[in-house]
Amino acid sequence: MLREESTANDDLDLAGVDMRIRIKEHLMRIATSKPSLEAAELAKLATTELGVEDEDLVNFALIEAMNVMSLRRYVRVPADERVLLIPHCLRDPERCKAPIDDEGYHCLKCGACIIAEITRNAEEKGIKWYMVGGGSHAMRIIKNARPKAILGIACYDEAMMALAKTGEYGIPTQAVMLRKAGCVNTEVDLDDVLASFNLGNVVTVSTSSPHTYG
Repeated sequence: MLREESTANDDLDLAGVDMRIRIKEHLMRIATSKPSLEAAELAKLATTELGVEDEDLVNFALIEAMNVMSLRRYVRVPADERVLLIPHCLRDPERCKAPIDDEGYHCLKCGACIIAEITRNAEEKGIKWYMVGGGSHAMRIIKNARPKAILGIACYDEAMMALAKTGEYGIPTQAVMLRKAGCVNTEVDLDDVLASFNLGNVVTVSTSSPHTYG
C-alpha cells in the first residue's frame, strides 16, 4: 500500500513539473505573437488555453509571465552586474552555522542544505549573491548593492511584492519560485535555479537603462 501511495505521489509531482514546462513554453509563444499583452493578461490567457485551474500553477503562471516581460532587458545585463537573492528559509535551521551581519547570512558551504550548491554555482558564473531574511531586508540589499539586474528565489507572495518594487526601480528581475513555501525548511528545484544562471550567458553588453532607487 505504501509503495502504491508513493508511486501515485511521484506521478503527481511529475505531472506538476510537466505542466510548469508547458506553461513556460506557452507563455513564450503567446508573448511572441501578442507582445502588447500585460503580464496578468498573458498569464490569464495561457492558463485558460491550457485549462489550468490549480491555484499553485495559476500563481506560477503569473510569476513566469512577469519573468517573460522583463527577460529581454534582463539577459542584456552581464552576470557580474546581476545580484542573486536567496531566502534564508532554504537553510537547515538546526545545522546551519552561517554567520550573519547587515548583508545577511554568509554561507559556509558546509553542504547541510541546497544553498551551498546554489552559491557555488553563482560564484562560478560571477554572480554576486546575498542570503536575505525577508522582503524588507532584500530591498535594503538592493538599495545598497545597486544591481543592474536581479534574480530572486522566493515564494509567490514575496515574489509578487519584489517584482512590483523592482519594477518601480526599473530593474529587470527574474524570479524562481519555491516548490515548497513556508517560514523554515522550504524547497526549490535546483535545476530551475541553475537554468536561471544561464539566461543570456553569451551576452556581454550592459543595459543602459537608468535605475532610480527609492
